[in-house]
Amino acid sequence: MLTAMGGLFIILLCFDMGIKQYIESTCKEKEERETILDGIVLRKIYNRGFMLNILESKPKVIRSASAGMGAGIILYDVWLFLKKGRLKDKLGMVFISAGAASNIYDRLIRGKVIDYIGIKSKYKFLAKITANLADAYIAVGMVLKLI
Repeated sequence: MLTAMGGLFIILLCFDMGIKQYIESTCKEKEERETILDGIVLRKIYNRGFMLNILESKPKVIRSASAGMGAGIILYDVWLFLKKGRLKDKLGMVFISAGAASNIYDRLIRGKVIDYIGIKSKYKFLAKITANLADAYIAVGMVLKLI
């Protein structure tokens, strides 16, 4: 089971990071491209803070907090995966860890997270939201952990 969970982690991480690299190398910042999904666009946005650019003017705080959260997640993963059972929790943590690893890599190496999934909406707040698959992975993982 550990091998399967590790494989899923690698697949999720590489898939999001691959898309980020594609967006980084082929799109201009704030450029939007239509997708086959109605209401969803590819949009290259740099997030220099946490969710919705919170604390973007404090890059040292962002980097330190990201590194600390990453270390905490690793410690929790080791503790959890040494326990027997708890499949749902472990699966949830695979998603959370893959999403966190991708976004933490961006913050520590690039100095910003590349977000690329945008919503087309007449409502300004919704139209401004841009995320990435790593964010979706974290949400899925949290749901699995809470169920």
